[in-house]
Amino acid sequence: MKQHRWIAVSAAILTAGCGNEAPPNDAKAPAGNFTPEPVVVYAAYADETYLPNLFADFTRDTGRRVVVRHRDAATIVDDLIADRGSPAADVLLTPSVYGVWKAATEGALRPLRSESISGTVPAMLRDPDGAWTAVSVNAATIVYDSEKIDADAIRGYRELGDSRFDGQLCLTSSRLPINRTLIAMLIAKDDIRPAERIVRQWVANLAEPPFATELQLVDALQDGRCVVAIVSSQLQVGSSRLQQFLPEAAHFDISGAGVARHARQPEAALQLIEWLVAKRVGTLAETKPRQDVSTVAWQIDEATKLAERARYP
Repeated sequence: MKQHRWIAVSAAILTAGCGNEAPPNDAKAPAGNFTPEPVVVYAAYADETYLPNLFADFTRDTGRRVVVRHRDAATIVDDLIADRGSPAADVLLTPSVYGVWKAATEGALRPLRSESISGTVPAMLRDPDGAWTAVSVNAATIVYDSEKIDADAIRGYRELGDSRFDGQLCLTSSRLPINRTLIAMLIAKDDIRPAERIVRQWVANLAEPPFATELQLVDALQDGRCVVAIVSSQLQVGSSRLQQFLPEAAHFDISGAGVARHARQPEAALQLIEWLVAKRVGTLAETKPRQDVSTVAWQIDEATKLAERARYP
């Protein structure tokens, strides 16, 4: 049986308990009774308890509090671009490359001047102009039922459109960032028509309509309602029957961070981003995407239109 390159990619952004690396050397608590202003983070994450819990560690390490303002991805980025949020943002943190890319394109982020970031995060995971960086990575993995499919039958995403998988494929909604950026990657790599052909073949092979969440999809796999699926690496699927692997030409999305153009605490904002990168230094340094993640962001609008044409909700 062919040996797949098995997953070593991180889970969702800064998964609980991740990384034991020390924060940057300058991350020291201030002396005396001085209480610095908090760092304000604009974030687009559904779990509104996780980031405050995570940033409690940053406060303990540095003595600086962090205030998190949650909104959906589109709203939080638009608020940053228009500078209409209150309190004003110091840091933008998004679960997909598109959010930080759009903010940078609209001039809403200032350059990240950090040797620790440039020396740790591969160039393919950073903005070519230095406005944002990945703080974690998320890959589109393939999960299959090893009792029904041989590992040699699947090499990558394209094969999931083969007729042999008719009625056996499960997908989550194209609105999920990992799927939207995967389609954008196909467009960037193959152009629009070949990419649309692949997506239409996926849709034709679906066992059930796309699921709203990955947990629902995994339930379908476990119940035998489908035998193969695309799942983000943030969800680790492990069992004696279900096998998860990373294709050789794997697609990577990122959780991205940048310092807001109108940041009131720009130095502390950069310190927080460096701290986040230090949490994931091993995974970030080892991730080797085949193309710059920013090239995917350019194709997001086309990917949205393609999904609509292919009737992939």
